[in-house]
Amino acid sequence: MKPVQIKQTSPTELLIKWDDGIESTFTTEHLRRNCPCAVCRHEAEMNKTEGRFPLLLANQIQMEKIELSGHNAMIIVWGDGHRTGIYTWEYLREISP
Repeated sequence: MKPVQIKQTSPTELLIKWDDGIESTFTTEHLRRNCPCAVCRHEAEMNKTEGRFPLLLANQIQMEKIELSGHNAMIIVWGDGHRTGIYTWEYLREISP
């Protein structure tokens, strides 16, 4: 399964059309909250353990750029400079709303 199209449809939404005909629409907040980098995963686990649901600032959910990472993933560069999360195609399908 691979994307055939990746398109930012609005400032807060990203559409991925997959080669199997499925379409996934992600909010930028959903993607940032599910950032797969080690730091974000650790923070998410700590917040979950402590019962917190932190607010994200506008620049933290603003996509500046999407970069492909090899043939099986993409990296989102966020408005606050964060760019260490590698979103594999498999992971994106797993977190698809």
